Amino acid sequence: MSPTPYYSADHCTIYHGDCREILPALGSVDLVMADPPYSLSVESDHENRRGRGTRRLNFFEGDTDWSEMTDTVTSAVALATRLAPAHYVWCGHRQFGPIVDVFEAAGFKTRFLVWRKACPVPAPPGVGWDSAAELCVYAFSSGRKWTPPTGTKCPNVIDADSYRHGQPGKVDHPTQKPPATAHIPITFSTDPGDTVLDPFMGSGTTVRAAKDLERKAIGIEIEERYCEIAAKRLAQEVLPL
Repeated sequence: MSPTPYYSADHCTIYHGDCREILPALGSVDLVMADPPYSLSVESDHENRRGRGTRRLNFFEGDTDWSEMTDTVTSAVALATRLAPAHYVWCGHRQFGPIVDVFEAAGFKTRFLVWRKACPVPAPPGVGWDSAAELCVYAFSSGRKWTPPTGTKCPNVIDADSYRHGQPGKVDHPTQKPPATAHIPITFSTDPGDTVLDPFMGSGTTVRAAKDLERKAIGIEIEERYCEIAAKRLAQEVLPL
């Protein structure tokens, strides 16, 4: 039985629920882009940091159990492997190896991307290294598309600033990605009219990017408040960058 959409308009559909329950009911798509919780949260809601104020380090429910969250993510990735010939999965350092293993066990080839932040996020106390980069597993099999604009260089590094409070386009989500982290992979790996699926939709950066690029979009999100944020972003005629 097909799940009931939370939102559906202009070739964009949002489902509210656990992606592990919804993915088996979906048909094939052209590209899967996922940005799951990274298994980086800590038990306390706030920790002091350099400079003024505090920084929230407990991002998502269940993310403080790093092993369990990694298992959740890899099980969802495994369910999605049958749906598309190409996948991008942003992930934390604990998840990178297990996600690569899932794809390669399913017959995919794998590479990686890096998002390099123009303004690194200050490190939690005692860590030492500021968060200046994030990892993405790129997995592909036969039938994948590779469609970068003619003459475009294709380094596996995406340079883009991270969102900070009060910036134009910032929404109420603790780990909102900048548009470039979705726009570039979608442009390079799909054609207009193709369908892009994000099983960990969050605030809707991927589905909004797909719409802007004249692709169809499917998003799945377990938290209803983020479904509502994403639906509002999709309803906007112009996305603030």
